[in-house]
Amino acid sequence: MQGRDFNDRDTAAGTPVIIINQAMAKKYFPSGNPLGHYVSADYVPDEPMRQIVGVVGDIRLSRTQRQAQPIMYVPHRQQTPRWLGPGWAERSAMYFILRTSGNPKGMIPAMRNALSEVEPDKAPGNIRTVVEYLDRQVQYDRMYMLLLGIFGGIATVLAAIGIYGVMAYAVAERTREIGIRMALGASSGNVLKLVVRRAFILVGIGLVLGLGGAFALTRVISSALWEVKATDPLTYASVSFLLVLVALCACLIPTRRAVSVDPTVALRHE
Repeated sequence: MQGRDFNDRDTAAGTPVIIINQAMAKKYFPSGNPLGHYVSADYVPDEPMRQIVGVVGDIRLSRTQRQAQPIMYVPHRQQTPRWLGPGWAERSAMYFILRTSGNPKGMIPAMRNALSEVEPDKAPGNIRTVVEYLDRQVQYDRMYMLLLGIFGGIATVLAAIGIYGVMAYAVAERTREIGIRMALGASSGNVLKLVVRRAFILVGIGLVLGLGGAFALTRVISSALWEVKATDPLTYASVSFLLVLVALCACLIPTRRAVSVDPTVALRHE
């Protein structure tokens, strides 16, 4: 985008140079041209100042990276033995990217043969497709989210069972009251409305408290989510609908059973 690329003069004997990406240029040189300025990579002690000779476009280092970060590029031929130390393999390794017209894995034998002709004593390793490379970056996040999904599903089932049990027990305890109302002339529809209305008040309070807690706690896992928000409305709506449906069934089933019984029998219910 600006300046030049590395060339044959950028050797260990030449002037130490460096290329930065656009994100770094905007962050550290917002009002001027970064070319000609000096920075230090500071990888090893007494690292010399390097002159910025070029600015390149931004790239994402992983599929989950949302915003470009500052990146510096150093010529491979200027990575002298004085760079030896922790992380040497990551900083000095050679990586080749090949674009194929067919199945990439079908090219692996040809790639190994070509590399063995150049470096017969050094076997190439970690040959994989870009898709495999990107998948490896998120494999632990996927496992983490799978476990969270399983635990969330179990919690939802337990919540549904608990709501059903509590609501059904609460309605069953009111069987005598229902019998009295029926004996005094209340219709089955009125009794159903009364029970459902009270149940929905309790369910509404629970949903408000639960959704409020969920909104607050799901922000903790927002960094592990991809292409979905921590406050995904479809998820909240579907789970809330499920719990409301469970509560409704827990009310209707025992209430319909109670109103179908003769009032005199319901009055004797203990």
